[in-house]
Amino acid sequence: MRKGAAIKNPDKIAIIAGEREVSFAKALQYINMFAGQIPHSDGHRIIVFSENSEGWIYAFFAIWQQGGIAVPVDAGSTVPDFSYILRDCTPHGIWTSRRNVPVVEQALADTGLDVPYYIIDDLMLQQPEEAPGLPESLPWAELDVPYNQKTALIIYTSGTTGSPKGVMLSYQNMMANIKGVSQDVRIYTSNRRTMILLPLHHVLPLMGSVVAPFWTGGGVAICPSLTAPDLMNTLCRGKVAIVIGVPRLWQMLYGGIKKKIDSNIITSSLFGMCAFFRSRTLSRIVFGSIRRKMGGHIRYFVSGGAALSKEIGEGLKTLGLDVLEGYGMTETAPIICFTRPTDIRPGCVGLPLPGIECKLVNGELCAKGPNVMSGYYNRPEETADVIDKDGYIHTGDLASIDKKGRVTITGRTKEIIVLSNGKNIEPSEIEYKLEQYDRYVKEVAVMQDDDLLRAIVVPQSPWASLLSDTQVEVALKREVIEPYNRSVVNYKKVMALTVYRGELPRTKLDKLQRFKLKALLEECRTSQPVCKAEPEPDLEEYHIIRRFIESEKKIPVKPSSHIETDLAMDSLDKVGLQGFIEHTFGMKMTAEEMAAFPDIRAMAEHVASCKTMTKVEDVDWHRLLNEQVPDLRIPQASCLLPIASKCMKLFFWIYNSLRIHGRIQIPAKGPYILAPNHQSFADAPVVLCGLTWRQIRTCYFYATEQHVRGKFRRALADRNNTIIMEQAHLKDGIQKLAQVLKEGKSIMIFPEGSRTHDGDLGDFKLSFAILSKELNVPIIPVCIRGAYDAWPRNRKFIHPRHIEVHYLPPIIPTSDITYQQLADKVKQAIARVL
Repeated sequence: MRKGAAIKNPDKIAIIAGEREVSFAKALQYINMFAGQIPHSDGHRIIVFSENSEGWIYAFFAIWQQGGIAVPVDAGSTVPDFSYILRDCTPHGIWTSRRNVPVVEQALADTGLDVPYYIIDDLMLQQPEEAPGLPESLPWAELDVPYNQKTALIIYTSGTTGSPKGVMLSYQNMMANIKGVSQDVRIYTSNRRTMILLPLHHVLPLMGSVVAPFWTGGGVAICPSLTAPDLMNTLCRGKVAIVIGVPRLWQMLYGGIKKKIDSNIITSSLFGMCAFFRSRTLSRIVFGSIRRKMGGHIRYFVSGGAALSKEIGEGLKTLGLDVLEGYGMTETAPIICFTRPTDIRPGCVGLPLPGIECKLVNGELCAKGPNVMSGYYNRPEETADVIDKDGYIHTGDLASIDKKGRVTITGRTKEIIVLSNGKNIEPSEIEYKLEQYDRYVKEVAVMQDDDLLRAIVVPQSPWASLLSDTQVEVALKREVIEPYNRSVVNYKKVMALTVYRGELPRTKLDKLQRFKLKALLEECRTSQPVCKAEPEPDLEEYHIIRRFIESEKKIPVKPSSHIETDLAMDSLDKVGLQGFIEHTFGMKMTAEEMAAFPDIRAMAEHVASCKTMTKVEDVDWHRLLNEQVPDLRIPQASCLLPIASKCMKLFFWIYNSLRIHGRIQIPAKGPYILAPNHQSFADAPVVLCGLTWRQIRTCYFYATEQHVRGKFRRALADRNNTIIMEQAHLKDGIQKLAQVLKEGKSIMIFPEGSRTHDGDLGDFKLSFAILSKELNVPIIPVCIRGAYDAWPRNRKFIHPRHIEVHYLPPIIPTSDITYQQLADKVKQAIARVL
């Protein structure tokens, strides 16, 4: 038996399992007894195939005592799963629970391998010998030797993207992790007990809730299940200080606590107060009862396995509960970065493990250090694919690193959805937002389906159990998808929905197995009764409206399609449809009225009952924009607008070293359209900085009604040349813009509609191009550079970064150019400078 971690107090409790308590001395005796069942042979691979239990720990450490390599396997593996691992690692022995003996025997028969197996439950019925002279150290081979390259573990990856691979981890890999969280940063200590909760065949719970607690002498408490009574009983009885969990566990915990807080005005107000002051001491005083109900010894929650939403992290922090987020992978045993207790920043995974180097390669996080695996078992080519010649492992995750070295994960390269328009979508971001509608949604998976975003939704059973799939789908569209779509940019809208009544494919650490979603979707489609094509109503009005929308949106329209949820019609699309209905059927319909119809069929039926004529024609934008409209109230500029603009110019010149180029491109007389890219809240003010006093007084702005909510903002907009596009009066809004141009004044429109999320140009909407072409008004492309770095979406205040504004040569509309071609021409001009 080689040297391990010294046990200072052999009589101290090492394991609490239900009512049973086992000292470190007794645990060592059990490990020796288990070790006596298997041969001593360096490098022998021994599988541990059992549920979490006291015996699992003894079987695992016994392998190391005998010089072997432990291969933990998911206790829920099927015969094919277990057979795959048998063939891949060809073990020399198997520790198993009695429940899993049938799987072991069938898999051995299927593979033809002759491997002995040992039943953990049977051995636990025996009592170990209390022989004198037992070692006072943990029995694993040279674990404290800093540079021991000997393989200790083969951990099979979770299989989120395909077949699992055996990750070979050495004692050096493990010690880099253990020393990092017990010596360099004192999270694990001899007086902090850890709960065993997650399945131990994963490297995170294995290292975090077995190896590290035994190494430091803190001990463990085994939780028999994830039910609330078992969790609370284990926390209290075990006096647990550290709990390792996955984000869904913390989401459930926070959700349950928050509902109780929100149900009472006093506790809700106290929560708001703690959120405002951000004081850990205040939060622990105000919400001290929460920690006391958990046994009173909780020091840290540790979150790993997947990304924890910033909202959950902030919420638990407000409750006085410290959540240390970790980031890593099986291949790094597992830590690459982790949050330091003195620097908890929800959404950030903290600093690298001591001794680890991190860098970004094309946005991908790469790491190098003693924690990196030696390779995949018997897969040298796949090892070379992830570990480069300089020893850096490529994680496959996108990240950012701040000036202090903190890492924030921003996405996963293999999960990014790339649409045909070049837009990159992070599906987990959309999934999180949809799961906030938890009255209706249990869980969601977002995938790409024929260049559309499709959500596979598992509905909450209480309300969905009595409804058909069709009824559930209709309700989800109305109560979930439609509100979500209204809150995001066009390319992030969910355009298709599938109801699934089962459980989404996940690993035991709650990671979504996205590679299985296509098969799941096909299963949903084939399991449904074969339906005839959706019958179309025998209404002339329906077919006229359908053909118009299909020609405008270039997507198929069904009777059950909703103009927002299914067809993603934006403000300009609605204006076009309004104009079309008015000129074709002689009736008015507001955008709100159109969106209120459950589908196109209902809209067509309403049109059929209220129309005064039928005259089929396309939207005549020229007529719509040039017609005389009485009583159009155009806001007037306050004399303070130019003064405020010049003050802002001085501020930007000093604070952001603002530089303006190309003023000469702005026409001295006549109307024009300023079309800037949209990077930040500072964009409109910095564009005005290049205009003269007279030009500022005659320049008008466009804003949606959600941008000017509240009496003060509304009054401010009315006095500063802002035309508000109201949902109920979209047509009036665009006609006001046209009137301004016809009066020889100018307008500023951001073609992207909303600020960029990543600094790149977004899709250009066509409103500015339609106005330009139909009124024969030149467009001045304006390129703003640096504003995104100075004031990105996630910043509350502007930073002192350099900003430039470039007024580019005017683009004159010609008679033969289309709206889309004109918009593309402007976008290309800005892109060349950007």
